[in-house]
Amino acid sequence: MSTTPDLVDWSLAVRVASSVAGRGPDTSPGVRAEVRKDFREFTRRSDDLVRDFTGLVPPTPAPNPIVLDRGGWVRANIESFQGLIRPLAEKLSGSISIRGPMRRITAGALGVQIGVLLGYLSQKVLGQYDLVLATEGGGRVYFVGPNVIDVERRLGFTPRDFRLWITIHEITHRTQFTGVPWLRDRVRALIEKAIGGMELDPANVRRIFERGKDLLLKGPSAWRSASLMSILMSDEQRALIDEMQALMCVVEGHGTFVMNRLGAQLIPTFESMRDAIEGRRGGGSGPERTLQRAIGMEMKYDQYAVGERFMIVVAERAGLDAINKVWESEAIMPSLEEMRAPEAWLSRVGV
Repeated sequence: MSTTPDLVDWSLAVRVASSVAGRGPDTSPGVRAEVRKDFREFTRRSDDLVRDFTGLVPPTPAPNPIVLDRGGWVRANIESFQGLIRPLAEKLSGSISIRGPMRRITAGALGVQIGVLLGYLSQKVLGQYDLVLATEGGGRVYFVGPNVIDVERRLGFTPRDFRLWITIHEITHRTQFTGVPWLRDRVRALIEKAIGGMELDPANVRRIFERGKDLLLKGPSAWRSASLMSILMSDEQRALIDEMQALMCVVEGHGTFVMNRLGAQLIPTFESMRDAIEGRRGGGSGPERTLQRAIGMEMKYDQYAVGERFMIVVAERAGLDAINKVWESEAIMPSLEEMRAPEAWLSRVGV
């Protein structure tokens, strides 16, 4: 495994994440083989279903998915983190704050933080489309077998129904990023812009301190509504986050819309599964909700809800074909404000 010692102790991140992740439910070799077989079958089927429903045409068929345990998912995402952080490490390599002994302390601290984050997420993720921006190609589709089985058992789902449903969602994301020529470059440009704006200097530390002090003076209602990102980021970075969230609202909303429309048509137990999943989304204990807010998971839930509502309104007002207009160009892509007010977007693009 390659490393970026200037910023992160990756081996420590893997150890911490593996400890936090746990193993999940016990399963027999036969059950694990069945899970792999089902996801291969449903990937091929979903590729056709999503292409026919959306009209988006990837240049190549989806490859067989990769079914992982929690540790495997952690290692795969460590690899993705390394690719994303490497340019930032190069940018900050000359910073005085990460030289000498401080470099080891910083790398260890970041390794622990990333490890805790990935370990926690590895307990929650069912499927994932990994875009892999650093290389060409269609990306990879993962499913976390223990988590899928755990949800099926706890909520009493029909396994093949649930597996088809979540496969449609991940294949929709692959279809978006391989069937929309400009989308991958747009994501890469936003990430590069974010990295380009990151600095480690005393002025930034002072600004963070002042924002934290102001928040404390505003009282408990302000503390509860704040996120860690809102404190740490500058105004320019928060504006960039709005751009990213608008894009991800479209991506996630479209994925959820397609998943649910096809699910309603094809899956007998769709309604009961959707009700059960939506009833649990964003749940958890008080400390867990605090962690979710700090790492941005509440933003993720908002992307699903706002994005799907946008797609539903557009489909109701202008038909299914109007939905694909969001993919025509970056200029037509709705803003975050338009995602929350679909009628404004419909008026702007003349649909």
